[in-house]
Amino acid sequence: MREKKDFFLGLANFITQNAYYIIAVVLVFTIIFGFISTRLKVNSDLLKILPQDSEVVVELLEEQAFLEGSDIMVAAFFLNDNVQPSQIASTFHDYMQKEPTFLSFVQTDLSFLFSYGIINLSQTDLIYTMYDNLQSFGSLLSRNFTYNFELFEKADTFLEDIYDLENILQTDENTDLISSYYTLSPDGKVMIMGLTFNKPSSDLDYVNYIIPKVNSILTEIEKTFNIKTGLTNSYITGYESNRTVMEDFTLTTTLSIIFITILFAFAFGNFTSSIIVLLGLIISTLLTMGLITLTFGELNIVTSFVMAITLGLGIAYGIHVMTRFSKEIDEDDNFTTALASTYKGILFPLFLGMITTIIVFLTLFFMGLPAFNELAIVSSMGLLVFFFIMIFFVPTLIYALKVNIKISPFTAKIDNAFKKFPHYISKNSKMIFIVVVPTVSIFSVVGLINYTNFSYTPPGLISSNSESVKVGEQILDHFGNISFDTLQYLMRVDEDIETVKKELLNTGVVESVNSLPDIIQENLGEFSKIKTQLEGLSQVINNPIIISVLKKNNLYSDSLKLIDAAARSSDLYHFTLNIMDIFPEDLRGNFLIEKNGQKYLILEVTPKFSLWSNNGIKIFFDELGEKGENILGLPKATYKIMEMIRQRFYIPLFLSFISIWGITAIVRKNVLQPSEAMLSLIISVLATFGVSYLLGIRATFVTVLTFPLIFGIGIDGFLHIFHTFSTNKTNFWNILKSITFSLSTTTLSFLSFQFSRGELLKEFSLTMSMSLGFTWLFTTVMFIVNREMLRKFWKSKK
Repeated sequence: MREKKDFFLGLANFITQNAYYIIAVVLVFTIIFGFISTRLKVNSDLLKILPQDSEVVVELLEEQAFLEGSDIMVAAFFLNDNVQPSQIASTFHDYMQKEPTFLSFVQTDLSFLFSYGIINLSQTDLIYTMYDNLQSFGSLLSRNFTYNFELFEKADTFLEDIYDLENILQTDENTDLISSYYTLSPDGKVMIMGLTFNKPSSDLDYVNYIIPKVNSILTEIEKTFNIKTGLTNSYITGYESNRTVMEDFTLTTTLSIIFITILFAFAFGNFTSSIIVLLGLIISTLLTMGLITLTFGELNIVTSFVMAITLGLGIAYGIHVMTRFSKEIDEDDNFTTALASTYKGILFPLFLGMITTIIVFLTLFFMGLPAFNELAIVSSMGLLVFFFIMIFFVPTLIYALKVNIKISPFTAKIDNAFKKFPHYISKNSKMIFIVVVPTVSIFSVVGLINYTNFSYTPPGLISSNSESVKVGEQILDHFGNISFDTLQYLMRVDEDIETVKKELLNTGVVESVNSLPDIIQENLGEFSKIKTQLEGLSQVINNPIIISVLKKNNLYSDSLKLIDAAARSSDLYHFTLNIMDIFPEDLRGNFLIEKNGQKYLILEVTPKFSLWSNNGIKIFFDELGEKGENILGLPKATYKIMEMIRQRFYIPLFLSFISIWGITAIVRKNVLQPSEAMLSLIISVLATFGVSYLLGIRATFVTVLTFPLIFGIGIDGFLHIFHTFSTNKTNFWNILKSITFSLSTTTLSFLSFQFSRGELLKEFSLTMSMSLGFTWLFTTVMFIVNREMLRKFWKSKK
């Protein structure tokens, strides 16, 4: 016992004797790491959750390569009566052609097919007159009349026909090119244009480059035509998400520091000591952010709220130190001995609490997902930094600045309230038990239901008032049922297309299935009739002599190849496959791709509901089953990511429970206390999920982090209260005050996220805050109630 006392006294002496050296070293490191932290970035890409060589990421990147330009940026133009849509579209087209990364506009009708003659096969009589002229021309050629003037006349007529056909096709192409790039709403008030680029929307560096460029172009168009414009869909969503996360990170970190400082001043009534704690928070934050920058260079979608976690947990160390130190200095006016007594009373429980919390974070490694690994590392680093700054540096500053820690009259009133608190709870223990236990039990059952129905569609990282959301809503208002959720489905070319379409529609989650054959039939009519009309023409065109004449005059065009393809095709589906060879490669890739030596036709599948809300992704892919593997793009990747998190999250949940229970049992040499603590913490989180469910908040890959976080945070309070209750009951009220204010500051830190713009962070903030509230209920109120109820029970037995 004497050795322990000497250790704590030696530690206090070291701090007082080397105070100025300690301050100098800390300030130097703070300046260095603070400068480094200015380079910290935030990457909101969902794919960063997974290893970049994982099957899901590799598959998605391959699909994006197959479907280059499949990500679409939607530009909306809100028109007035004084402008022509074609003029705006033409101007926008000219501007975008100057951007080297721009691929093309999404053609909103079938005008692109005019340039290949598909539509014109059924729209001009020229083809039929060509047939007669070609037959006569071919007949004359077969007689070998070298000087037959009729032959030259027929040849001239034939060539004129070909020229006329090409002129018609060319005219149609020029006339309809711009009009094919835009779509007008039924009321004519909104025009939309789809754009594709040579880099995907998941490339955030590119997104941060292209969105400002397009916005500057739209600004010029607004000035020129006096209209309003806007962007929506994947590129702008990624851009806004990334900016929002970075801004929210800065805002919430700043607000957390301010809120915690205000509460600290409220609790201790000492302005100078509050400023010192504020300095400790700022220093800890800068050191932590600098370490994160050096280690990872950026925050991901999971670690973006790490500072709220470390601020909330870290200030608890400062509150426990200041609470105990203010009491000790009031009783013993000697700074060194008061600090030694403070360390003796709280250092071991605080250190143990920090270690158990770090162990909880480290269990996230067993998920095998980089984003959660990073959360484990940066949170652990942050806790270590805050622990040493709050435990050792803050007392050093107080000593060096000769701050007089005195209990203010207001603080004395707070202390008196906490002294009366245990007696009040004991007196009303039965009533509290009757009210709390059934209520919490009901919430816990609902919470278990919420947790087991894990949502694959968390709310977005951007505000519902953001530009992309507002523009999307306005488009829907004017266009009605237009959908941005259309998916691409791969069908092997040897499969029966009608059977595949029927199977997809029978799943009950698919609204419609469209394909290139459907598009062609809609515009050509019955293919069998067209085929009959073209077979004879094809036979004449394929005459070797006629082919040579056509090629010599550069008239053996795709249009004539198309006629031949139609004649050779047994049905519309085979015609679709045959004309693929005529299409240029960039257009062909929109309909047909080759993967692993197998050719696939791309079908457009429209879901019956939005995939990005109300767990739409899970419902859709669960119903599709194995067919879901043929869907391309981010929705399938998101489904697999969420499924992976759901399956793997049980591992850290189980390990954190076992590790905390085991450590607490060893330290306390008791199995009942850790069992009580862990049961209370599980019920706290489940009850929170129950209340959240009633508020419309579902269990997502972010909110489920509440479980291990509350395990790590809550066990600190239980360790303190077990230690104090068993060793020094006279200080019991003081530990209640420490627990109350440490949990309050942690709650305020998380509540700062309510000022963020991202709905995802707001939900996580509310879930954590409610869980901390239930944790306080069990670590203070129910701790006393349970012991009073047991005391009465054993008394009645005796």
